[in-house]
Parts: sequence; C-alpha cells; structure tokens
Amino acid sequence: MSRSRKLHRLGNPDADERREQRMLFRHLRDDTNANRGRMTRRVRELQLLLSMDPVDFERLVARLMEAMGMKVELTARSRDGGVDVRGIDTDPFRGGNVIVQVKRYRDTVTPSAVRDLYGTLQHDPAATKAVLVATSRFGPSSHQFVAGKPITLINGSELVGLLKHHGLHEVFDAAQHDASGFDGGDALPEVEVASEPARLLLHWTGEEEYDIAALVCQGNRALSDEHLVFYNNGSTPDGSVRMVTGYGDANACLMVDFDALPGGADRLVIVAAADTENHPEATMAGFAGPALILEPGADRTPLVVHLADGAAANTAMRLGRFDRDTAGDWYFTPALAGYPGGLRQAVVAYGLEVEEA
Repeated sequence: MSRSRKLHRLGNPDADERREQRMLFRHLRDDTNANRGRMTRRVRELQLLLSMDPVDFERLVARLMEAMGMKVELTARSRDGGVDVRGIDTDPFRGGNVIVQVKRYRDTVTPSAVRDLYGTLQHDPAATKAVLVATSRFGPSSHQFVAGKPITLINGSELVGLLKHHGLHEVFDAAQHDASGFDGGDALPEVEVASEPARLLLHWTGEEEYDIAALVCQGNRALSDEHLVFYNNGSTPDGSVRMVTGYGDANACLMVDFDALPGGADRLVIVAAADTENHPEATMAGFAGPALILEPGADRTPLVVHLADGAAANTAMRLGRFDRDTAGDWYFTPALAGYPGGLRQAVVAYGLEVEEA
C-alpha cells in the first residue's frame, strides 16, 4: 500500500478528538510494575543478541538492512577494514553507500570506537555514510562527536525496536519466556540496557519533500545552537534528540529520549519546513493530511495527532510542542504557526542567531 493511500484514511480530527489532543501524549512514563516488566524483557532480548555467534549477528544486521530496502553485502572478515556490512540505500533523497560496523558490547561503547569508524569512513572513497550498531549504549561524548557528521549510532534498545519494526520478531521468541528457558539459563551475560527512546513519526500525503526540525528549549528560548536538530545537525550533544531514517513509510522520524533531555529543558518544539535550498519555489502548500505519530516504545500503542494542512504563504510551520509539567510528565499541544521566512524565521523566533546567506 502506498504512503498516500494509507494516509488519506487519517482524515481530520473531530471536535472530541481535538479536545483530547492536549492529553494524548501525557504520561509518557509507565507505572512502576509495567516499566519493570518491559525492562526485564528488554534485558533478555539484548542478552539473546549478545549471546549470538559474531557471524550470525552480522548476518542479522544484514537481514535488517535488506528488510529496510537496502542492497547488502557482508564483507570478508579477513579484509573487512573495520567494516562488517556494506549497503546501498536506493532512496532518491536519503540514499547512499553505507558502511556498517557492529559491536556486541555489554558496556557503554567507547568514544574511540566511534572515532575509529569515522576514520574508516574518511578513507573509504565509495562510502557516503556510516552506521555503528551496538547491543549496549553510547555515551554523551560519542553523540557529541557524531553531531553534524554522516554517522548514525544505533544502541541496543533501538536495534531491538528496528528488528521488530521490520518483521524480525522471531529473533526474540525466547525472550517471551522465563530466563531459565534460555540456553545457558543464569549463565547469560549481563548487559547494560540503554533507555528506550520514543519515536516521533511525521506523515503527510503527496510527493513533496519536507524537513523536520526540533528545538530543545527552556520556555520559548532554545538552549543553544546545538539543541536545534535538523538536516545539518542530526543530534543534540547528548543524543537525547536525533534524526533517523528507515522507519517504514514514515516521511520523517525523530528519536526522543524524554528522560535524557537536559534538566533545564521544559519544551520540545517540532517544526516542518520546505526544502527551499534545493527547490526555491517550494512552499508548505503540499504539506497535506499531516499526522504526528508517537511510538512511545516497544509493545505500546502508537498515539496519533492530526494536524492542519500547510499553506502556500509559508515555507515552514510549527506543528506543536511537548511541555514538561511540574511532575516531570510530558504532554503535547498542537500549536500551529506559519513562517513565510522558512526554518530560519522559526529558529530566530526561539532566540537563535542565523547567519545571512
């Protein structure tokens, strides 16, 4: 089913739905018992990955890449040059030659591993981007290093989510049972579990391309230039908000770890913008039937907010914002605003300075 046909069914919200939208994203955090059960299952899922044969793990990542629509080649271990899998992403807008390195780590991946992959990317004439896949997590230094570079970091929790999202559920069948049901029982390796980010998916109808951006703010002021996540800055310094690709038929996707956002941040603003750099005549007129979908984590029901169509008078529009209340819970408010001056005008409105072209 094409993206357009699927999204035509999302329709405009009725009055009751609009009244409920303010509460739709409230209570992103689970109650203690539900969270404990989900964490236990995630530990088991990551233990399964960590216990895999190294070659089988590489093949699993290759299968995932194929399920995401890439053409894939496993490298020979004797001459891989630090590359485990090569892929060609044929997407006409986001595609390229991808080199992938996989790490079956139980502890936080060291920043040196990330820097080494960047060195490999720089010396590979065919590669346009690199991906580091790990069974554990990445620290703030690693996320800060890759900011603005063509490198994507995928931690263990995100890997589990991607495998499930693309239909590879059978990998985790054993994790549905007690730990004693695993081969090896209590001998399974311990593993450090990364927090599970929410996925913010943005859909719209039609063929026009738009960019998504997010501003991490305190009130109506962005924390810094580095807390604007957009096409030229794929991540905040701590990795709490990141742009990703490959989530089914989503037009755009942000990973947001709400618990990891800076303590001073109490607002996350979401903006969509026309690609006027490559298409000077583009406007928001083609931004039709937009819907913002929150996938709060594994095995949780996605939540949907339908938004207003774009207008030809604007080249960017604010879609809404997440606000943190005094209890620490986040809630979403559709807060539409048009910007004739595009993303630049939207950024300036939140206190950031932009150099003149």
